[in-house]
Formats: sequence, C-alpha cells, structure tokens
Amino acid sequence: MRITRIEIENWRSIKEVDFRPEQICVLVGANNAGKTNILSAINFLLGDRWPMPANLEDGDYFQRDRARRIRIKLSLDHPIYSSVEFDTSKATYVFNANGRDGYAVRGFNNAMREEIAFAYVDAGRSYERQFGQSRWTLFGQVLRHLHQRLRENRDQLQQLRDALAVAHQMLQTDIYRTFETALKDAFAAQLRTARYDVSFEFKTIEETNLYRGLFPTLIERGTARNPLEVGSGVRNVLVLALFQAFAKTFRGDAVLGIEEPELYLHPHAQRSLMRQFEQMAVEGNQIFISSHSGHFLDVSRSDRIVLVEQCEDDEEEICTQVRTASANQLVAKRQALHPARQMSVTSMQEFIRNIRTAEMTEAFFGRVVVIVEGASEREAIPIYARSLGLDFDEHGISIVAAGGKTAIDTLAQLYQAHEIRTYVVFDNDTDNGREAVPNRTLCRMLGLPEEDTPTARVTDNFAILGGNWEKQSEQDLELISPGAYRAAEREARAALGLAADRNKPIVARYVANKMARAAMVPQSVSEIVGRIKAKLPA
Repeated sequence: MRITRIEIENWRSIKEVDFRPEQICVLVGANNAGKTNILSAINFLLGDRWPMPANLEDGDYFQRDRARRIRIKLSLDHPIYSSVEFDTSKATYVFNANGRDGYAVRGFNNAMREEIAFAYVDAGRSYERQFGQSRWTLFGQVLRHLHQRLRENRDQLQQLRDALAVAHQMLQTDIYRTFETALKDAFAAQLRTARYDVSFEFKTIEETNLYRGLFPTLIERGTARNPLEVGSGVRNVLVLALFQAFAKTFRGDAVLGIEEPELYLHPHAQRSLMRQFEQMAVEGNQIFISSHSGHFLDVSRSDRIVLVEQCEDDEEEICTQVRTASANQLVAKRQALHPARQMSVTSMQEFIRNIRTAEMTEAFFGRVVVIVEGASEREAIPIYARSLGLDFDEHGISIVAAGGKTAIDTLAQLYQAHEIRTYVVFDNDTDNGREAVPNRTLCRMLGLPEEDTPTARVTDNFAILGGNWEKQSEQDLELISPGAYRAAEREARAALGLAADRNKPIVARYVANKMARAAMVPQSVSEIVGRIKAKLPA
C-alpha cells in the first residue's frame, strides 16, 4: 500500500496543505514548523484510535477554532480502498472510505481498517506504549498477525492443541484434583434447591493467545534484564528494531511513520538506519520521516523532500505550509537551461549524486542558502558577515561551496525548485580557458546577456566577483589600507607554514579573521552581506 496524496485542512497548525508523497517522504523544517502535525493527521486516520469527533480537542482545530472544518483525506494505492477521509462538516462526522470502484464503502469498520497497514513511532519513543498489547500498538499488531498466521496453518494449530492437551494432563496433580472436586461440590450444593445440574470444568488458555506471553528481554553479559532497567538510548534502538521487524516480517505493504529517527544514534548508525529504510521501501513499504539530520536527506532525490514552514498565507494567517518539487519539474528546469544536453531523471540524479556533499544537504534546513564557487568564499564570507552583525548560524543561513562553476547552476535550480531563498556568488575569471562556458550558462540562468567575462557587480540575487576571490578582496582592501591584504596573506603563509599559491581557503580564513578584527571589510563583501540579510524572511 502507498499514500499517493495527502490533503489536510484546519488540523492544528495546518490551515491547508495538499501534496503527493514519494515512497520515502522526508519532512524537513524548523522546530514548531508543523512536521509532527502532518504525521499526526495521518496517525489520526490510521493509528491506534478510531477517528471520532469525541477524540478531538480544542488544540486539534486550527487556531483552536471549533467552527472550522477539519478535513483529512488520504488517497491510497491499495487493492481495495482508493481513499480514506475524515470530515467534521459531514452531518454524521463519519470516517469514510472509498473503494477502487469509486463508490463509498458501507459499514467501514476496524476489521476493514486493519487492511490499511500503518505503524507510527513518535519522538517520545515510549517503549511501554509501542510494546503494549492493545490491537493498534506496534507490538499488538505483531501479535495479531502471529495469531492469524497460526489460525491459517491448521496442521500446526492441531499439533499445538495436542501439546496443550498433554500439558493440561500434566497439570492434573493430586492437590489440583482435590481443589477441583471441592469447588464443584460446593458450587453444586448451593444450587441444588434450584434444581440445577452443574458441571464445572477448567479450560486451558485459547491457544492462539499464547503469543501474549511474549516479552522482550535484554541479555547483558549473560544476565537477562528488563528493558525498563536500561537507558533510554537502548530502549530507543529496541523500538526502532520493532518498527523495522514489523515492516520486514508481516507487511511489505505498510505505511510507516517515524519522528526524528536520529535520536540517540551516532552518525554511522544514522546512515545505516537510512539504508535499512531504503531497503524497506524497495520491499514495498512507504516511509514517512521527520528529521533534523542530513543523514536522512539525499539531495539527489530531492523529490522525496517536503519542506515544512510556518509562515503567513494570502490571508495573513500564520500556518504550516509545505513545498515540494517533483523530479520531472526539476529536469524540465535543467533542460530549459541546457537545451542541447540530453537529460533524464536518472541522469540528473546521478550527476547530483556525484557532486553532493554534506553541506549541500544542510541547505534544506536553512532559511537562506548562499551558493559560492569555492572553499575560500565559504570560509571567509561568514567571518566578515559576523563582524558586520550577521551571524549565519543564528539566522539559519547556509553557505555551500559548489566546488567549481559547473555545479553552481545545478545547486541553484535544485534549491529554487523547493523555493529556498538563494543567493549566488561566482567570479568572472577565465584565466584557464575553461571558465567561459559556465560563465555564459550562469549568465543565462540569471537572465543576463551571455558573456565570457561578465561585468563584476553585486545585485539582490547574485554577485559576480572581479577576477577571483583573492583579486576582488585585494582590490577592495587596497582602497581601505594599501598593502594590507598582501601583508596579511604573507603573514598567513609564514605563520601556518603554507607554500605560495597553495591552501587558498586556509589563507582566506586567516586574512578574513585579521581584517575583521581590524574592522576592515571588503566593500563587495559588505554589499553581499547586506543583500543576503535582506533575503531573510521577516
């Protein structure tokens, strides 16, 4: 099963969202943006409680306004049901399901709801709740499937019944028989005057319920321990293991939701877990993840990323909004910029996968992303910005080094497809003879006349440096203090033992720190920082 479309209205911080999730859907956004509210809406329909108005609280309504209509609809790729929907504007407040034939399913009940497999692990990671035995907890669903499989295997079920009969005979000890006879006699004596003929029998437990005796036990150096006796990190791993085992063993067509899978996990374990999620998706499950970790984002699969933000809508109401970009939309933008190049979704994704770095992923968590050509700009600009009162980290500004001009347009279109506020910085240098083509491409992307050496300038959305970072910096600093840049560069190489024309990013960082302490900021950098600051949302 797969959810193909999510429509939510007036649920908690959500006024209206409508998007189409992929097989893996990663919800990304700041704290309190509304990621959990999207997952909670899915859980309200498919989770451990039947969705009823009686279960709604004031806080479940957008702006706590019960006059608003809550509507949650999930379109499904399912062999029986095409959608499920909850709508408080309906007279009977019913939870509806529509069949594949397009007609409403009558008498939709819990037994039918179980056909729509869903498991959810929230950020609380409650071990007690997830391993509880009610029918809708993760462990409870496991037990139901175990019971059902046993009932379907008649030969195995009969063997179990025969074994239980033997066990029951073994329980018939002398003291048991004495007690049983005494209880029957006493019971019959009390009812004799009422002319009752009483036979009293003890029955063994119903065989398929024996699975309710299952209980996870941790073994530490040969000693069995209750999971409640160990740290929360170990219990978190146990809940994640249950989550994965459920998907792998019983469903293969489940929808699985998990908040902050990175909790308690070091980076290697996060990457390993994401690979396991990938495999679960290959096996037919759909995974919804809300995360603040870049290890769960793949920039080459940006179609999986749903950016969640709380901001003003057209009616000036603060609400949760989402931004998505399909792979086909991004390919269309790339093809329009490079009309002579053959492109497909696969080729585009492979190219992005080839150039991706961890800092490229970080941009999806930021409010503004600054794309620069190389590491020198990446190291120096935030230092100068901080001296001008703009701390990039405090304001959620990511700076990404493209590693050369040929990747700048790809990154810019990638981020802009998700409506991330983007600022581009590159130089007009053509000294090596290979820069002319990417310069023309970037001019075309920015709506400028295509030139081999575009004019240096600083604008609202981009900056073109004269020559390169070092030349532009030296030129600007000469106007403030002649010789200051060259002196700082020589000092850097002498102090750090660096060879001439090598390790430029290290030198750029050293020079920027020295200049910033002396309150000397290159004019072009000052202008760039001002334009970046203006891009921050109010």
